[in-house]
Order: sequence, then structure tokens, then C-alpha cells
Amino acid sequence: MAHVTFPFPFPEHLGLLLPEMIIAVMAMVLLIWDLFIPKDKKQWVAYATVLVCIVTAVAVVQVTTGLSATSFYGYFVMDPFASFAKLLILLATVFGVILSFDYMKDEENMGEYYCLMLFSVLGMMFLVSANNFVTMYLGLELMALSIYVLVGYQRNVLRSSEAALKYFILGSLASGMLLYGITFLYGVTTSFSFATIGPALGVANESAHGVVMLGLVFVLAGMAFKVSIAPFHMWTPDTYEGAPTPVTAFISVAPKVAGFVIFMRILHDVFPEVQVDYTNILVVLAAITIVVGNVAAIAQRNIKRMMAYSTVGHVGFILLGLIAANEAGYTGSLVYLTVYLFMNMGVFAIVILMRRDGMDGELLDDFSGLSKARPGYALAMGLLLFSLAGIPFLGGFWAKYAVLLPLIGAGHLYLALLAIVFSVVGAFYYLRVVKYMYFDDARVTFNFIESPAMQAVVIVSTLAIVAIGLYPDPVMQLCKQALVGFI
Repeated sequence: MAHVTFPFPFPEHLGLLLPEMIIAVMAMVLLIWDLFIPKDKKQWVAYATVLVCIVTAVAVVQVTTGLSATSFYGYFVMDPFASFAKLLILLATVFGVILSFDYMKDEENMGEYYCLMLFSVLGMMFLVSANNFVTMYLGLELMALSIYVLVGYQRNVLRSSEAALKYFILGSLASGMLLYGITFLYGVTTSFSFATIGPALGVANESAHGVVMLGLVFVLAGMAFKVSIAPFHMWTPDTYEGAPTPVTAFISVAPKVAGFVIFMRILHDVFPEVQVDYTNILVVLAAITIVVGNVAAIAQRNIKRMMAYSTVGHVGFILLGLIAANEAGYTGSLVYLTVYLFMNMGVFAIVILMRRDGMDGELLDDFSGLSKARPGYALAMGLLLFSLAGIPFLGGFWAKYAVLLPLIGAGHLYLALLAIVFSVVGAFYYLRVVKYMYFDDARVTFNFIESPAMQAVVIVSTLAIVAIGLYPDPVMQLCKQALVGFI
């Protein structure tokens, strides 16, 4: 009998992929299990999804050694940076699933909804551990394809289908731009590995500079779309408004964490030799993003569209840490992403709790008089919105402080002043909601969903931003430690 030899050795350190293995296997198990569960027991899949995320988080902590290690022939890296990002993604997923308990309970094929969330998380986890453009693209597309379906999950709702179609078309265009940029870099360096491309660009011929710049521009454009950087943000308001609100909450946080983490890896590992060039591009993009996000949000009457433009504005602030391009700047971006997770999830939890009697509770007018009917919810919403506005001393204030300080230290004083000015402008649309809640008369009957799980999300999110506001050092130190071995 002939001996067949596998052309590659068995991957070393395969245990580093344990969290991804858990997610992949359990997503498929839950998909099959859902076929055999009675219709009145479908909620079990949601509870199982939360349990899977918790077990995966434990596995992430277990495989983290504090040092950088690679697996799968160097295509997959596990370091504290990736571990921290994965924990944030899993926490956002737990919150997103909890927000879906009541919202999705009457939807058909509810089990598939939660499995799609797990598959999108799997893509995000591969994305943040990517050490190679091939791994990065596979993770990016697995994440994106799952989210396209989640956005259009309510097939009988026209705006949901329309949002999913727009997101898919524009997302496909952005993916094409990203691939086009990668091909330029491969043409110059003959490699897809981050660790190889970076040094190779440093010794590339002067004649290749134009090709490198083309690759840089297309890669930045593709990544800018994924994290809603203006002017590549056009999908964001329609997608946020059309998607089921728990999906909106989920995609406003988890993909942003994954996108910015891989963005940092690419800038730090692939483009260190052209830092001046990419910094000039990012300065322009950040300025446009902050201005567009905060100005456009003022005109919105739907809170989901308002939060979409709010996201664009906050993405501009997160981008400031990448412009600083040092340890303090990257730490500031991680702090911002952490605080933003709690702020956004808390706001969307309250929006979902207001859904009743066929009314979505998404218009700003629906919040009128909330403080008189449900003072606890009004207080939580007020604190979360104040934090989003950057009011001292709440978590959002320190998030802005954490990115502005290194930005000024890097010499971008005018950009920092622009960010501060439009942060004040942006405070208007947050304070407008507070005005509706506390100073206007009620226009609807408040009949909140009584969901202890969602109420817990509101309480945890509110307490988190208050605690971080009063004592920010633990979060800042945690984010700084996450960069050990990366910077």
C-alpha cells in the first residue's frame, strides 16, 4: 500500500484556537439542536448562546499567557491585545443576545438568529488574531456575511430588507477595494504576512513607492468602510434604522472593536515605514468623520438614526488614537472602545424596553415625559447620554481625554481643538433627548417591557460608566496591559 504524506506538518500550538473551536462547534450544534426543539422552547437556544459566550470567554483567559504566540503556520496570533478584544466582543455579544430575548421571541427561525450571531463572532475573533491578510480577509467576510443576514432578518419589514441590501452592496464594494489594495502590497513584497510586508516595504525600491501608496489608500478605504469612517459611512444610518434594534446594538459595538483592532495591527505591523503618509490621510478622515457625524445627528428625529451618526462621530474620536500612533494613543482607543460598549448597549436596551403595542418607541418624541412615568429609566438614559456627550465625570469624558491627550502630544493640536469644538456641538442632540424626558409632557402611554435580563443590562451599563467616570485608572491600566508585546 502506498504511503500518503500530508504536505504540511501538523500546526503547532493548536490549543490557542480553543475559543474559536468552541464557538464554531457550538454554533453548528445549536443550529442542529434548534431543529428538534418545540416551538415554545426555542428560547433555550438564546440561553445556550449566552452560556457558549461565557465558556468561550473563560477559554480566552485560559489560553492567554501574557506573551505573543502564533499558530496555524503563523497565520494566527494570540497575544494580550487579541485576548482583550475578544473579551470585549464576547461581552457585547452577551448583551446583544440578552437584548434579543423578548424582541425576537415571536420571530420565525429564532434559533438561526442566534447561530448567525455566533458565526459573526467567530469571524471577529479570527479577525483580531489575524497575522496575515488571508486570515484577516476570511475573518472579515465571515463576520460581514453573517451580519448582512442579521440586518435583514425581519424579512416582512421593508426597511429591514432594504437596509440589508444596501449594506451588502456597499460592503461588497468595500471588500473589493480592500482586496485590490492587498494585491498591490503583495506585488511589491510577494507576501501576505504582516511580519514580512512591514520590513519589506522599508527596503523596497523608490520606484515602488507609488504602488505602495496605491495599496495603502485602497486598504485604508476598505477598512474605513468597515468601521464607519466618513465619507465611507453611507451605509450606517440606513442599516442602524432598518436592522432589528438588538442587531443595531450588536453591530454598533462588536464589529467596531474587531475592525479597529485589526486596523491597529495593519498600521503598526504593515505600514510603519509610511507612517507619515498614512497619518496625513487619517488626519483628514478623522476631521471629516467628527464633523459629519456630529452635525448630521442634529437633524435626526429617529433615535436609531441619531445613534448611527453618533457612532460616526465617536469613530472619529477613536481614530485620533491611531493618528497618535504610539502606546498612549492605542491605549486611548482601547479605553474608548471599552467605554463605548457600555454606553451604546445601555441606550439601546432602554430603546428596546420602550417597544410596546406595535410601537417601536424609536422617535425622539416617544421619550417625552419619561422622567414622570419611569424616573429610573430616565435617570439611566440621562447618564448614558451625558457620558456619550463627554460630560465630566462620566466614562465618556475619560474616553475622550484618553485619545485627545496623546493626540496633542503627537503635535496635532488643531485636530484636537476641532474634536473638542464638535464634541460640544454633538452634546446638543444628546441633551435634546434629556430635555424631552425631563421638560416635555408625555405624548404616549409608557408600558415598558418587564424584562429582568434587559433591566440588568441597563443597570450594569449605567453603573459601569459612572464607576469608570469616578475611577478610570483600572480600565486605563487594563487597556495599557493589553498592548504588552504589541507596541
